Amino acid sequence: MKTLLTLIFTFSIIIIIIVAFTHATPTLIIRTQPQMNQSSMLIHTQQQNETKRSGNCDYKVTIATSCKSPLSTKDEISILFGDADGSEVYVPRLDDPDSGTTFEQCTTMDFEILGPCIGKICKMYLFRNGTDGWIPETVIAYHHDNPPVTFKYNIDIPKDSGYGFNNCG
Repeated sequence: MKTLLTLIFTFSIIIIIIVAFTHATPTLIIRTQPQMNQSSMLIHTQQQNETKRSGNCDYKVTIATSCKSPLSTKDEISILFGDADGSEVYVPRLDDPDSGTTFEQCTTMDFEILGPCIGKICKMYLFRNGTDGWIPETVIAYHHDNPPVTFKYNIDIPKDSGYGFNNCG
């Protein structure tokens, strides 16, 4: 009798497991990327075209400050980038201590820059004026017509002068 009860119990568990798995509903999980709707894409394209017609283009520059840099700097930080044809964009001061925009250790900052239209960015120089010191880690320049370009620094930018790269060949 004990064997019969064990057999019935085992059979019942098997049936419960089979029923549970055959009635399970599959779930499809889709992760979508944010999409720009057609009207906002059209407006964005029109704005880019109007900016280009005015002789200016939009750029984005991302600067990562090294963890070896001072905690923060009040030094004036300027940037110059350019293309192989000699066209350049110069921003005399990226930081703004009055608004609290300063370069801090181990942080990354994005800057939207409107400047003259240039070709593919192959030249990047950073300038520092002040006594605090500053060590940028990387600078990534984005231009909508070309892929982003990364410049690796990891060096203390000399006081009252600039340091950078000219990879225009």
